Parts: sequence; structure tokens; C-alpha cells
Amino acid sequence: MRQAAELGAGGVVLNDKGEVLLLRYKRGGWTFPKGHIDAGERDEDAAVREVLEETGVSARITARLSVTRYTNDRGTPREIHWFLMRALSSEAVLEAIFDEGGFYPPAQAVKLLSYPEDRDLLQEALGHIVR
Repeated sequence: MRQAAELGAGGVVLNDKGEVLLLRYKRGGWTFPKGHIDAGERDEDAAVREVLEETGVSARITARLSVTRYTNDRGTPREIHWFLMRALSSEAVLEAIFDEGGFYPPAQAVKLLSYPEDRDLLQEALGHIVR
């Protein structure tokens, strides 16, 4: 029997310089804001909520990007709904699970990411941004 897809909301958060927001876990490894869509929640609202909860950065959605579908290493189908978001503030006030955050040029951001899955997802999302 096929498992239901896990839905996630993803946002590529840029500041006014076009730099991408990255976060570093206390246990090591760079990532970027993304999370699950709660029951009954719109994917747009989930993306904004996750960024605010994880980083303290308020952001607004400026464009809907693609949906990425893949199967994770546990064999679970995943869907990430992508949005381009602009930070309303460029200061990240981090939650307890992160110890550093900042905005980086897109090419550097992709290189800094610690997990191949994150690199692939961010590269795909950035590919949809028209500069």
C-alpha cells in the first residue's frame, strides 16, 4: 500500500539584497526554513508561519514557485510547496534549535548547505526565480 505524501511548505527567503536566509543547527549543519503544513492550513500561511517560528523573521510571499515531489530516504513520498519570500526584517532571532542564521548570496548559500537533499531542493527553487 502506498503511503500518503507528506506535505511541506518551503520558502526561499530573500532580503532586499537578494541574499538567501540560511540557518545552522546547534548540532551542526546548515539548512533553510521549511516545514509541515498543519491540518486545514493554507500552504502560503504555513510557509510564513514556519519562517517566523524558526527564525523570528517576518516575511511576505511575493511569488508562488513550483512543487517538488520526491521520495525521502525512509521511502516516504514528499511534496514541498515553494514560495519566494522577502524578509521584512533582515535580523534573524533564532529559536533554541539554531545557533546562527544569516543571509548569503544564492551560489554561496547552496554551497554552505550541509545535506545533499537541501542543496538539491534549494537549487531547484532558486532555478525558478527570474532575476
